[in-house]
Amino acid sequence: MQRYLKTFYLWLALFSVCNVVSLISVQMGKAFSLERWFLYPVAWIFQLPLVFAVASIDHAVNGCFRRLSLELKKPVRFFLCLLCSFIFMGTYAASQVMYQQIEMFISLDSFRAVLSNPGQIIPDIQHGLGGELLVIGLLAILFSIIYTRRYHSQKASHSPTVFAVLCAVFLASGAGGVVLVYKSDSNVADRIRQDVLPTTYLTFSIIDSLLPTASPSVDFLTGLVFEPQISMDEFMAGCEIRNRPDVYLIMLESISWNHYGFTGYEREVSPHIDALAAESVVFPKSYTIANHSSYAQTGIHASMYPLRQTRLDQFENVNYPKTLLFDVLSHAGYRTAFFSAQNEDWLGMKTFIQANTEMQHFFHSKTLLGNNIGMESKLDDDVVRYYAEDYLSACEPDQPVFMYLNLQATHFPYSIPEGVEEPFQPCSTDDFAFNYTEYDLENLDRVINKFDNALRYVDDQVGAFINYLKSIDRYENSLIILTSDHGEAFYQHGLPTHGTSLFEDQVRTATLFKLPNSERREVRNDPISLIDLNPTVLEVLGLPNHPNFQGQQILNKPRTSPIYMMSHSLVKSHGLVDYPWKYFTSERDGEQLLNLEIDPDEQTDLSADYPEMLEVMKNKLQVYQLRQLYYYNVLPQRERDQSYPPQH
Repeated sequence: MQRYLKTFYLWLALFSVCNVVSLISVQMGKAFSLERWFLYPVAWIFQLPLVFAVASIDHAVNGCFRRLSLELKKPVRFFLCLLCSFIFMGTYAASQVMYQQIEMFISLDSFRAVLSNPGQIIPDIQHGLGGELLVIGLLAILFSIIYTRRYHSQKASHSPTVFAVLCAVFLASGAGGVVLVYKSDSNVADRIRQDVLPTTYLTFSIIDSLLPTASPSVDFLTGLVFEPQISMDEFMAGCEIRNRPDVYLIMLESISWNHYGFTGYEREVSPHIDALAAESVVFPKSYTIANHSSYAQTGIHASMYPLRQTRLDQFENVNYPKTLLFDVLSHAGYRTAFFSAQNEDWLGMKTFIQANTEMQHFFHSKTLLGNNIGMESKLDDDVVRYYAEDYLSACEPDQPVFMYLNLQATHFPYSIPEGVEEPFQPCSTDDFAFNYTEYDLENLDRVINKFDNALRYVDDQVGAFINYLKSIDRYENSLIILTSDHGEAFYQHGLPTHGTSLFEDQVRTATLFKLPNSERREVRNDPISLIDLNPTVLEVLGLPNHPNFQGQQILNKPRTSPIYMMSHSLVKSHGLVDYPWKYFTSERDGEQLLNLEIDPDEQTDLSADYPEMLEVMKNKLQVYQLRQLYYYNVLPQRERDQSYPPQH
């Protein structure tokens, strides 16, 4: 009992020290706020269940070493305490820093991402915190020395009675407070849940994941139909592909719709893409299905909405029907190849892509760099282009090819190979703090210059690839789709990069369809979703939409249903566009009803002005969410194996 008490008080002290440092750091340089000093102790009480849970786990782990000799127990427990306290304080500090940058703490989903991808994420955390980790390390050593000495002391230094009273008071007040917070919709309750302490936010996010889903306010089962599964032979029966053109899907990274020359950007950053656009059907109102790559790109590959669970999906178990364009075209006699400059193992993307997929060739950054690489360890885009061209050179001229080409230089930190021309200056970010979630607005012009140089480099790769297709006589009879997985923010709404909001800068991009042997050129101003790409490829080839694709064929008629989007990245958000209306709800930005025609810059929330439209949009979003979650979580596995996800 005494050793458990010592472990509990260690974690109570760690939490308390971190909370005090947090309060001091927030208070520094600001006017005194009585509310802030009131909220911190209240939030501290609400995190006590987490203190008990962590202390209990630590004590159980300590018990595993009870059979060791005393000479071994002490160093083992010292290093165990050092490791745990260092990780805890380091993560706490990272969460506090992230809040100062984007006003959101690290979530339970973020922890899961770290635990499943430690080799990719931890090096980046170390780089981001820098010298702070040294101070944290020294504190962890101090805590570990004190804890180890007290743990092995025979002196009963803690009263079980006092501990029992503290448990009763703490747990009762914590549990009661949690109930009050969940029952209240006041601003104070919201602040306690999300805006005060990282560990309080984490505690509530864990509770959220354990609580049962509330009863829905809309009838989502009415009209719900599941299409039965069919074989690829059944799907292709009676179908014939027109001219068997090559198909090339060129995926760019993090480029908003208004950052190309063909959409009006004032700089000459994309001359080759602009030339391709002049020969294409252009959709400048293309909306992603998620503002982060792990969902956006996999959703495009499968034409499936990524909402399958309420927490971050890392594709550990792909136990549902999944059809990629690779499957359809492989079955139709195409050679299929996948070339990506990024690490496709990020958050399980490769697991999803390769699960029951027909594909002849797969190439990504790990193919050349090996397994021990960080999440931003990408190949130079010209290297990937070279391997893609080399693959094409080995293909028979009369065999059609479907190739996916993913170029990554425009992903933060917008790095390009040394020696590549950088026409937009100054673009160095070496002399100021340049992080994914924050950089100084005084240096915004430099950052945009750096991005534009990266885009110009990507554009050169697109131009070189197009020229290669022409040189081997594969351009004219080819369908070329070029798009970006999502947009990129430059503080238009107070945030940089992506993964943090569903405003247009992060979710809207542009898409080109260069049609095979066609003179058709036009700009279509009706909105589409990137989930529509696969169905539209089939439309061009003269095939019907596959029943496992949740997107629509949009080349010859406008989309007929809302566009749904979400984020399970740094900030959890869900939304839809039913043009010109847009609605989303976000942990950071709250509830927003926007009209993209009246207010294209999205500066005014119209929720109070249009309550009926707000209710309509909320209901549409809820029906979509409930149907998705019903299919993936409620429908028995046997029925799911026999039917496709619902259309919306």
